[in-house]
Amino acid sequence: MREFRYFIVIIAYLLYLFYLIYNIVIDKPNLKVEQIFLHEIDIPDIAICGTPELRILRCDLITNNGEKTPIDGCNSYITPNAIDHDNYDNYRDNCLVFKANKTIKFAKPNSGISGLQKIGFYFYDDTTAAEINTLGIAALTIQLTPPDFDFNSLTNTNKAISQMDKATLSEFKLQLNFIAGMVNYAAVVRFKTSTYRSILPGDTRAIFGLEPNYHVTPKIENSVSYIPFNSNPYNIPVGTTGYFSIAAGSFTQEQTSEERTNTIFGAITAFGDAFGTLAGIIVIFFGNFFFVRKSLNSIQDSKEFIERSRFYPKLDFKFSKINDKDKGVLIDEFSKIRCAIFLYLLKNDLNEINEEPINESEYKLEDRFATKVYHWLMNKAYIDIMFNKYRVQNESLNFSSMDKEDQELLNKEFRKIRHVISTYVLENISEDQMDQKMFAEYKYKRELKFSNKVDKGDEKLLNDEFRKIRKLIDKHLLDEPNIEKIFEAFNSQREDFSNDMGKEDKELLIDEFRQIKHVICSHLLDIPKDEEIKYNNSVEKVKLLKIHINDRKLLVFEFYKIKHVINSILFKELKDRGIYKKYKMNRELKFSNKMNEKDKKRLKDEFRTIRYLIDNFLLNESKIQTNINFLENMDSRDKELLVKEDHNNTRNDTDSYVLDKV
Repeated sequence: MREFRYFIVIIAYLLYLFYLIYNIVIDKPNLKVEQIFLHEIDIPDIAICGTPELRILRCDLITNNGEKTPIDGCNSYITPNAIDHDNYDNYRDNCLVFKANKTIKFAKPNSGISGLQKIGFYFYDDTTAAEINTLGIAALTIQLTPPDFDFNSLTNTNKAISQMDKATLSEFKLQLNFIAGMVNYAAVVRFKTSTYRSILPGDTRAIFGLEPNYHVTPKIENSVSYIPFNSNPYNIPVGTTGYFSIAAGSFTQEQTSEERTNTIFGAITAFGDAFGTLAGIIVIFFGNFFFVRKSLNSIQDSKEFIERSRFYPKLDFKFSKINDKDKGVLIDEFSKIRCAIFLYLLKNDLNEINEEPINESEYKLEDRFATKVYHWLMNKAYIDIMFNKYRVQNESLNFSSMDKEDQELLNKEFRKIRHVISTYVLENISEDQMDQKMFAEYKYKRELKFSNKVDKGDEKLLNDEFRKIRKLIDKHLLDEPNIEKIFEAFNSQREDFSNDMGKEDKELLIDEFRQIKHVICSHLLDIPKDEEIKYNNSVEKVKLLKIHINDRKLLVFEFYKIKHVINSILFKELKDRGIYKKYKMNRELKFSNKMNEKDKKRLKDEFRTIRYLIDNFLLNESKIQTNINFLENMDSRDKELLVKEDHNNTRNDTDSYVLDKV
């Protein structure tokens, strides 16, 4: 009977595994829509279509400060016999194409970036020929396309890469009916851009749950306004029959991205959760097996293991403003740092596999084989090469596409990370010799804020990569895996309060939250005294809030409970068990209907963040100092485990007994 129950559990677990795999195979992506805030936009290619007599007499490049550069015939940008015209002539006869090839851009007003406001076109067209088959006055049609647009996917649908490329074909044809210029009229054409990022079939990165190699389909939407010529148009080329201008209608780009719902990493996580349930069932029915804990840890670490293996894609960045040379320098530096950490982990892994320190002369045959396989799997040859490069210290890295302040910001971050790694990996710096200020800054200065000259997307890519590296260091070198979580909570940005709340109340509440988060994280992140924010441990100021009396009472008591817990833990004030109990039990904030919904959400979010810090990192910290004399020949790791186990058990037993009696 016992074996039968065990068999049923295993079968259920395997069925769940097949279910996860099936979901990966049939996965249909969800759509994520984001707003990208641009400071400049490439001038699109502009196909201008009319009769065979169509001529562009002049184009004016007009900057944001009003400077005008007239170009007769627009010959710098329009070549009548360009091969690219064939792309448009498949749909319209007699097209001229304006192509800037990304050499000029529209710039956002007041952005501090030099660029164009609009481009004006003066044209001549044979009005008689243009009106033969129409009821209205003679008109031009245009098509705006991104400068790197792929026409192959449109002119031959068999070559279309994604479904969105095929859908764009119909939009492309429809937009060639867009009237941009009419005889004796000035037309103002404004456009806005959007992108659709498709996951192509067989994209292994997306299947695993990593950032996909997106196929991007750009799109442009147009709108137009018409103004009739006056009786005596000023300063226009002789023979002009009409005029139109092109300008950016928005510097906010809508980006739609496909995201897989079911991935291998997601399946591993779900599989691990299910394994935890299975492990509990096995323990209940069959006893506490050591392999349960070992297997569970292996599943939870599987994603990190894959990221370290030779099968994980090489590091790459898709920067917008950082040039290829600087990109190569950054990839090389990040790769060297990662390999220094990976080499440290590799040695630890092999020590664990062999259950003793590595000594190749004592390997058995099977140990040598296992080690070689593991070396190949983890790409040790490459790690060794990069680690040797890492050991060669560089005073600073030079980036030609960044100014001095941004370069120094990057170099300072690399120096902090290298200092921490060298202490634990190179072992040429003892912990006593560590630069404590640099080490503290590593823990609490974790967000790189570049100047406005660095693209926001590029800034995010760099911060994300530094964040991944710090997580490895925190977990494996410092044995403090929660530093990043603490910093994220400490650095969390909330939207402002509504206009319903008075300015003094806003400032008071913002200051209270900043004080509380800062005093907690000063303790957890070792923020130096000279950078601490003054902490007021009373709630007298909160009583001065001018909000509804019921909401004021609620906030006063909430701040009082939180500050009492903080004060008793960090400042050794007398602990009141009743307040602790209310702190733990009364967690739902019920504000009155007098408070704006936006303000309610802001307050609840801030209190949720503070409680997360307190619950997970203050209340769980062991303050008991125990001195235990072990035998000299006991392994240091065993001593550490015994002390930790003794601390936890003693503290839990004491708290449950004493607090119940108080």
